[in-house]
Amino acid sequence: MTAKATKVDVIIVGAGMAGLTLANLLAKQGKSLVMIDRVLPEKYDPAGTWDVRVTAVSPGSKAIFKFAGIWSDVQAKRVSEFDTMVVWDEASTARINFHARDVHQPVLGYIVENRLIQSSLYNSLQDISNIQWYVPGSVTGVAHCDDVIEVTLDNNEVLRAELLVGADGSQSVVRDLAEISYVEVPYQQLGIVANVKAERPHQRTAWQRFLKTGPLALLPTGIGKENHECSIVWSAENEYAMQLMQMDEEAFSKAVTKASNSQLGNLTVMSERACFPLHSGQAGNLVRPRIALVGDAAHTLHPLAGQGANLGFTDVAVIAHILEETKRDIGSLRVLRKYERARAGEIRVMQHAMDAFVAVYGSSFKPLVAARSIALNMAEHTPSMKRFFMRHAMGLNSGRPVYSDR
Repeated sequence: MTAKATKVDVIIVGAGMAGLTLANLLAKQGKSLVMIDRVLPEKYDPAGTWDVRVTAVSPGSKAIFKFAGIWSDVQAKRVSEFDTMVVWDEASTARINFHARDVHQPVLGYIVENRLIQSSLYNSLQDISNIQWYVPGSVTGVAHCDDVIEVTLDNNEVLRAELLVGADGSQSVVRDLAEISYVEVPYQQLGIVANVKAERPHQRTAWQRFLKTGPLALLPTGIGKENHECSIVWSAENEYAMQLMQMDEEAFSKAVTKASNSQLGNLTVMSERACFPLHSGQAGNLVRPRIALVGDAAHTLHPLAGQGANLGFTDVAVIAHILEETKRDIGSLRVLRKYERARAGEIRVMQHAMDAFVAVYGSSFKPLVAARSIALNMAEHTPSMKRFFMRHAMGLNSGRPVYSDR
């Protein structure tokens, strides 16, 4: 525990990927910070096996990490690039292929372990003197007092700042204390993650198959086209997901091979399995006077398109940019509403899109199956439509005010 902070510019609650990214960007601006969390990020061992929790980092998010100064460290340890994505439907012959070359990019994205991202972000902050760490620590109260917000910790210590940022996940304490409403809709699915070895090489390709019980993604984790290692993200209806979790390794390997339609041959599970409930969540507001929410504290998405974490990184980049540009009190509602206006539209569109995908591709209603097959085939043969979707998913669309890759 550090000495008592009298007043700082920004208090960030949550030392996950979003909170640590924001801390890096704000520290570069010379702002004084307090970081609060119950635990610190785990140490990363590049010689160990791949963790089962990975993020498909978009080129737009990579640019943010590069600007923050941590991408070279991440890349030096373990990153798996993919330049192709194939999506197909269990109930039809419809298929769509995305290639990086179609948007004049070298890759579509990068598969990176969550703990590697967190570790690199945390390590980059260790020599910065204007950051105070309160770990373990948690927030029990917030109160407005003149031109600051006062934050009370679980040890009754009171910290003061111009701005409080909730980056503390979908069960955000900051959001609750700020009395910001939150609507959560369960998908009635569990997301199962594990590492597998494929009989055939992954070809630097991300594979996704829509099943009636939920989508299955095979993400390339081994380096190079000829590698056979993949991370799976299998979203399955609750009852079936529990059956999958209770299977032994041989039975689960056969089940995931069948679910993938043997696209890469036989799949063999190589790790422990983990699962988590899936839901869509949206905060009623992203800001209150002297309070802002970012990442999962503000919104949660279905993992089928891998956009949840990238949406949070963009939140962080946008609010950091606005705070750097402002000449006003950084915690004023007038300033914070610029952030809310900049992010609300994209968040809403992305959530509606993910909810629609889950509903449409989870149905076995024949007219709907026929309609989605036509739509998928139409998209495959409409280059302009494919490019639009790709640039948006890659964080390259011109309307998104993020940091340039430099």
